[in-house]
Amino acid sequence: MLRYEIKLKNGEVRDDFKVFSAVWKSELDVPADSLSLNCAYDGEIFNQGDRLSAYDGDTLIFDGQLDELSRIHSGSGVLLSLCARSAAAVLLDNEAEPLSYRNPTAVLMYRRYLQPFGLDDVELDETPIVGFMRIDKGMTCYQALELFCKTRYGSKLRVSGAGRVYLRGYSNGKTVKFGADGVKYYSIKENKSRYKLISEVRLKVKTTAGYLSKMINANPECSHIKRARYVNTTAENNSLTTADNIIRRSNIEGHKITLTIRGCVTDILGARAELDDGVFGKISGLTVSKITYSLSDSGEYTTVVLGDREES
Repeated sequence: MLRYEIKLKNGEVRDDFKVFSAVWKSELDVPADSLSLNCAYDGEIFNQGDRLSAYDGDTLIFDGQLDELSRIHSGSGVLLSLCARSAAAVLLDNEAEPLSYRNPTAVLMYRRYLQPFGLDDVELDETPIVGFMRIDKGMTCYQALELFCKTRYGSKLRVSGAGRVYLRGYSNGKTVKFGADGVKYYSIKENKSRYKLISEVRLKVKTTAGYLSKMINANPECSHIKRARYVNTTAENNSLTTADNIIRRSNIEGHKITLTIRGCVTDILGARAELDDGVFGKISGLTVSKITYSLSDSGEYTTVVLGDREES
């Protein structure tokens, strides 16, 4: 079972409140984790609450500023409802100053977009992007860092629920087996979302020509599907990699397996996964893409979503 702490505006930490229900969500493709609690009403927390943290044993898995606090009076009494997002939320909520960087480095990005928000748990180097990187009006601090990661490392930015920043891409490093010889589950659903598959991407590779080339999705599930996208590779921030990513993401979104587990499982997001089911058979080449933990009167449950592995 998770345990929770609330930090008040005066710095005091409270852990003496009764939690009736909780929902924690962590997803690879969503920048910020979320945590919501329903608790016994406490006036000090309602008026002074600032941050919410969650621990699995002694391991911090979530820390974020409270986004919303509500008190609800009904026939059954007074309830306190709390909602928070993890550390990435502050990067999403703040607009980046529009400017152009010349030869930017990870150290510079840290000083501009991470240090001001207290995000210090990050590995840095001083090897620059050679040339200019432009931050357009309307981009968030998260998008500015995301652009740097894509350009410098060819990676996806990840900020964990506990506040660790991964500029070079996130990898769990574990392999989790689900089934008779691994993590047990009591329900399973496999879903093929054919409407999310992109069968081809048409490409413009010369400024003076049209979309004459194309990239075909080799996924066998696309054999009877016609769904195209267009990419101008001559435009800024577009390339053949853009087209490849469109196809790869569609394949990942097009196949999901959802498992429901009794109990609390928190440390497997991003892990490689293998499934051995008595009905569905053995399925490998999967990744844990989403975790939802819930606590209620009926007990503790963890819902795990497995998607096709996105190879780097």
